[in-house]
Amino acid sequence: MKEKIRYRIVSVAVLLFVGWLAFMGFGVRLLVSERLVIPGQSYTVEDYGDLGASQGKSLVCSYFTGRKIVTRVYHYASNNFLGKDECPFLVTD
Repeated sequence: MKEKIRYRIVSVAVLLFVGWLAFMGFGVRLLVSERLVIPGQSYTVEDYGDLGASQGKSLVCSYFTGRKIVTRVYHYASNNFLGKDECPFLVTD
């Protein structure tokens, strides 16, 4: 019984390690969080400034790259035309 548990733990660890290497090697980013910022709401993002000062809604997406968390900002459009209605789950560079 202990050998089965040990085998499963090692298998999960190996899968996590291989996944992490894939993120690092292929430039894949995994969505961690998303936030919708509406005009008038104060929300500052480095390199973008205060998003609430703009006229339109913004979608702030945080991604895990394998080494750190990075942020992308998209124009929000509820119909997904000329903007995004939600953050993409996986993105590449």
